[in-house]
Amino acid sequence: MKNLTILIIIATIAMLMLASAIIFFVILYQKRIIHHQQELKRINDQKQLELIQASIQGEEEERNRIASELHDDVGATLSSIRLYLYAAGKKDADISILNTSKELLDESIQKIRNISHKLQPALLQQLGLQSSLESFATMITNTGKIHVTYATSGVLPRLHENTELSVYRITQELTNNIIRHANATVIKIETLLQPEYLITSLIHNGEGLTEEMYQEQIYKKGSIGLKNIVNRLKTIGATIQFNKKDNGDFSIAIIAPFEINRIKTSKKDKY
Repeated sequence: MKNLTILIIIATIAMLMLASAIIFFVILYQKRIIHHQQELKRINDQKQLELIQASIQGEEEERNRIASELHDDVGATLSSIRLYLYAAGKKDADISILNTSKELLDESIQKIRNISHKLQPALLQQLGLQSSLESFATMITNTGKIHVTYATSGVLPRLHENTELSVYRITQELTNNIIRHANATVIKIETLLQPEYLITSLIHNGEGLTEEMYQEQIYKKGSIGLKNIVNRLKTIGATIQFNKKDNGDFSIAIIAPFEINRIKTSKKDKY
């Protein structure tokens, strides 16, 4: 009986120790999970901060570039016009001075239009994404550096302005990256309208970017272009996919939800 009592006491102590150990490990595990979650949140917050900073830096660089173009280019031309007009105000002024002033003024107007187009493409506003991508592909091909084509299934309706602009800018940035880094000779831009998504694909025969490489590049210092792509994707709730095709070509697909801009679509149908 005495031995049984001792065994019960030992078993009880052992069970209490086991229960204490289990509770200790559960608490420790929970603390580790909380710490891990906090660390993930910290890393995610840091990445978000880097993306925001890159976006701000990109916008600041764009503003500085535009300010430089206005000051150095347009400003200098307008100063020349002022001098010519001052000379034209004299009694024996040559008619050629007025002609030169007119030419310089026309040049300034064109430069201002070019800057305006960089900020908000006029073709995109007037005719939409399809015409803008067609024009963009033709413009790049005409440089002689690379052959770019555009194709779509059917006719794209006018989409929400932010969707059109974001997809267009992302396509521009990806095309520029392919030209600069992929050593491609051909790029095919394609759009496919699904019931809920617009899929814009860039297919090229150069060196491809994988999903892992893309994620690594995003957070590298100086990758402002890719960071801007991420921000534009988030703005319209879009995703991006990287694939290698059976023939060896690489494909980048922008998958964007969309809303049809019925006002602009109806206006387009009238013409």
